[in-house]
Amino acid sequence: MPNKRAARNAYFFFALDMIPELRRRGLQVSGVRDAISLVSGDWALLSVEQKEKYAEKAKMWKRLDADSPGPERASGSGDQGKEKGRFGDDWARQKIEEFRHQSRYQERLLKKAEDLENKVILVMNIFSHGEMPSLCEQRFVPCEIGCVRYSLKEGILDSFHDFIDPGELPLGFRYHCQAGSDSTHQIPVSGFKLANRDYHNLYRALCYFVCPVPSICVQVYCRNNDIYRVKWCLQWLAYKGGMDNRFELLDIESLILKYYRDKLGEEPSKPTVIRLLDSVHWDYADNTRCKWHEENDMWYCALASCKKVTYCISKSLASVYGVTLTSAHLPSLMPQEKPSSNDNKTIILDARRYQARQFY
Repeated sequence: MPNKRAARNAYFFFALDMIPELRRRGLQVSGVRDAISLVSGDWALLSVEQKEKYAEKAKMWKRLDADSPGPERASGSGDQGKEKGRFGDDWARQKIEEFRHQSRYQERLLKKAEDLENKVILVMNIFSHGEMPSLCEQRFVPCEIGCVRYSLKEGILDSFHDFIDPGELPLGFRYHCQAGSDSTHQIPVSGFKLANRDYHNLYRALCYFVCPVPSICVQVYCRNNDIYRVKWCLQWLAYKGGMDNRFELLDIESLILKYYRDKLGEEPSKPTVIRLLDSVHWDYADNTRCKWHEENDMWYCALASCKKVTYCISKSLASVYGVTLTSAHLPSLMPQEKPSSNDNKTIILDARRYQARQFY
């Protein structure tokens, strides 16, 4: 009696799509069977509309599988029947592959064609007023978003920043999270005039900044420890704005390792990269924080956290790739008056501190 092939549901196709991401996270995944037990948290973050897309894939697979000639339905016998069965199964897989997002395939082609020195990346971070317990439906209360467009060769090309109105606060928020404002970023929980509650236009502006040409999936980078929070907040913002979440979050630590590996053939340890990104050297640097945090002299800013990641990349990799650093790479490299001999000059350091320096 012929064996019946296992059914493939929406979760199966989601796990299939997640295999490259799991491997980027350093997990040993050989196939869907390994991925199924690792992506339940990511599946929970999907909206109903996103899950429906995977359900459509499963429905199409079932239709194609029913129409394709399997071994038990193929005409002929012996090797001829097996060949027809294999052909039908391969044909079904091909049709399913065509049903996948074309933009991902195009992104992989572009990624192979470009060199890392000129590769334009997007670094993002979203702050929240706190984190609710895991049993709560709303895990975070977003309040600020920052994103920068950067390349190792050109430095910071552009930036995006906005404050987010948290809307109706989840039940028990003031019990689990600090009331008033967060002690780090100092953004008020309520009554903040700069907070944007037009979620649709805010999210649309973010999408346009990241990629002006409509795309299904766009890769953005953030610190590994921030991925879950940023992904959740992006999904929340997309839902509030009535749009699809088309961002794919990747960890910046793995990208930095790739920069080293592709140029030198070796890479530093991941803890070394984490320590590099934990640098506080630019906490109060000029032109790093948003205007509001600059005026209130607070270093904890979503935009600043993105810029500081690019500063760390520039400082550590410029010599490796032979890149000339400019003020777009590091905030301390501002144009200065040409020094003359035996002349005392005052130079501006980070955090608006001043120091007399003797030029020789």
